[in-house]
Amino acid sequence: MGFGYELQLGYGLFVMFISSLLTTGQSDLKKNITMAVMLPNNYSKYPWALPRVTPAIHMANEAIQKDDRLLKGYNITVVTESTEDEGSGCSQTLAQINAVDLKLYTNPDVFVGPGCVYSAASVGRFATHWKLPLITAWAPAYGFAKKDEYKTIVRTGPSTTKLGEFANYVHSYFNWTSRAVIIYHDIKTDDRPYYFLIEGIYSILELENITVGAHLYPEPQKIDYKEIVQHIKNSGRIIYICGPLDTFLKIMYQFHTEGLSTEDYAIFYVDVFAESLKADAFRGPNKPWQNTEDQWHNPLEVFKTVFVITYREPNNQEYLDFQKKLHTRAKQDYNVSLEYSLVDFIAGCFYDGVMLYAKALNETLAEGGSQKDGIQITQRMRNQKFWGVTGLVSTDNNNDRETDFNLWAMADHKTGEYRIVAHFNGTNKQIIWALNEKIQWPKGYPPLDNPPCVFDTDDPSCKEDNISVFQIVALGAGLALTIFGISSFLIYRKLKLEKELAGMLWRIRWEELQFGNPEKKPQECRQQTHFISARLQLWLHNNSTWEISAFCKNGLF
Repeated sequence: MGFGYELQLGYGLFVMFISSLLTTGQSDLKKNITMAVMLPNNYSKYPWALPRVTPAIHMANEAIQKDDRLLKGYNITVVTESTEDEGSGCSQTLAQINAVDLKLYTNPDVFVGPGCVYSAASVGRFATHWKLPLITAWAPAYGFAKKDEYKTIVRTGPSTTKLGEFANYVHSYFNWTSRAVIIYHDIKTDDRPYYFLIEGIYSILELENITVGAHLYPEPQKIDYKEIVQHIKNSGRIIYICGPLDTFLKIMYQFHTEGLSTEDYAIFYVDVFAESLKADAFRGPNKPWQNTEDQWHNPLEVFKTVFVITYREPNNQEYLDFQKKLHTRAKQDYNVSLEYSLVDFIAGCFYDGVMLYAKALNETLAEGGSQKDGIQITQRMRNQKFWGVTGLVSTDNNNDRETDFNLWAMADHKTGEYRIVAHFNGTNKQIIWALNEKIQWPKGYPPLDNPPCVFDTDDPSCKEDNISVFQIVALGAGLALTIFGISSFLIYRKLKLEKELAGMLWRIRWEELQFGNPEKKPQECRQQTHFISARLQLWLHNNSTWEISAFCKNGLF
């Protein structure tokens, strides 16, 4: 009985050994791809937070596994690390430490994230050194366009560069080629979202030789709204404001308080996630001007030339289905409840970023390349077009995604409701104007970005115009004084001469008379008469000559 028991035990161990060999062989058939996800935790603060994005990444991984054309025989392992210090926001230092740890202990094939700018910059330099692709759908800063420093970064979400391109097309359409003003909020802590969002407009417009006056305002308790409005008045008429909604409304209220006419301005509020257009307890939908803090006499008048710039939310069925699944998975995996908003667009861009990476890796492997050849994989993601859950995904030669934007304006001046009047197709580089909604300029035409002689006072034509006004006044005054002086002199001279003339006694002395002989010949008489009359010529005030006639008959002259 003991021998039989040992035989059965040996047989069982043999079967277990064979099974383990088969299992090991099957796992070897599925090669592993490690994807390191590095994002912050705070989903209410960051649209690219782990509770929002990680479910989307898992959904993309599942779609890849179901697609026989993508990475067949490969398995994607997703590992996550936070880049956020509790209580202080995104941490550049923590991102660097976690990136090095991930490289040492998991040896990832690709980084997904970070989304915060400074964290992405640090990890992006590491990824370039390690020749690993870094896929992100945020990190919008203009500096990531420098591909000599960030060779392996691929941005499949919106970027500030594309926002600047949209603004440039708007300026070209309205012939605003001279000046613009940028007002933005910046406290130089955490991720500086407003600064990195607006810098694309500043940079692109400056490249087009447009003078851009930038003015930042700090935390709310230190904001001088009068100073902001004064800067706007002194610097331009085409204004971009990027900051929290409450501070934007206070800036517009200062416009209202100072009695400025916004019809001479075009003001663009950069609100990419459409926070100002959402309804809440105090604000109706698509009415960004509604505010409960300040009592406005007529806010609709102030907002007639105020526009709102947002991302263009996808409306395809794939995106709508994706949103529903995303919210369900976020609740299941992280126990968070997400609201339906434009913020979901960022999670969709991460989803499409993973799909783009899978396509590029698949092509690299099909041609005999390696999953560790990050440079080759990254190059294959350039200038790509495919349909993702967020619609058409199109990347440029710099590995940045082309982005679509909406332009909102007050379409109904009675109700103050905002509607989309145009959208920008980033792929085709074209502004498409709505057929049923038009911009209702108060003056009937757009304002000038550089009104004559308002800002360019050094222009010679402005100097001539300004001097000519003074010249006219001076010349008029001079002529009036000259005419008055001449008239006074002539009147005085006339009165003086007339007085002198009246005071003179016109008598001829007896001895001055010469009596001729009446019997003299007429010729002699005429000669004497001419002689006497010549002596009696009188010059009066008008230079006329009076002459006394002489008669030889009686000797009187």
